[in-house]
Amino acid sequence: MRPVNRFALSLCCLLFFALSLAAVHAQDAASGTDVSVQATDGRTLYGTYYAGQGRAVLLLHELYTNRTSWEPLIQPLLDSGMAVLTVDLRGYGQTKGKINWSVAQDDTTIWAAWLAAQSGVSSIVMVGSSMGANLALNGCAAVEGCAGAVAISPGLNYFGVRTRDALADGFPALLVYADRDAYPRKDVPDMLEIGAGHAEALTFEGREHGMDLFAAHSDLAGTLTAWLAAR
Repeated sequence: MRPVNRFALSLCCLLFFALSLAAVHAQDAASGTDVSVQATDGRTLYGTYYAGQGRAVLLLHELYTNRTSWEPLIQPLLDSGMAVLTVDLRGYGQTKGKINWSVAQDDTTIWAAWLAAQSGVSSIVMVGSSMGANLALNGCAAVEGCAGAVAISPGLNYFGVRTRDALADGFPALLVYADRDAYPRKDVPDMLEIGAGHAEALTFEGREHGMDLFAAHSDLAGTLTAWLAAR
């Protein structure tokens, strides 16, 4: 009988465990339910909801993407026990239609109301990237009881969506950006001054914008999840 190679056996066990864990995570992330709501102008807005208990997170994507772009953050949020709602902004993904950023701000509040009504949800936070960052800041200011917002690569004015009044509202806000990314580099210092006492910044070296920050900084998803959980 050949002797057992305990190292190889242990390695196989670890590999099996890792593959099993990955399969569970993939199953968790794939278990979302497609949902829809009606906008004020009658357009149907589409999203995917991942049920959870307690805190719920509304994710608002950046330009030229859709709700699937949030893959780097969805699983960490689910692992923390939070509920997650990813949505396609008008003009993108399944929602389609004409881009209208003024009306998109109303869409954000409609989604927030839908999310607040879900079973087990006790509070809401919002996360947005680039254009979605400005929508998240304004949405949190507009929705009573919003516990905070994360704005990835935000600005004071993206396509007419201005954030000055929202930042002065007083809710906790985390502004995430790279120090050589043109618009945030210019605007974030002023945004922090407007939101003094409740807005803070998480700054990285580099030029990455929006979701590219997740690829460049593997710990970002965990950091954002911890911040959201603590609010």
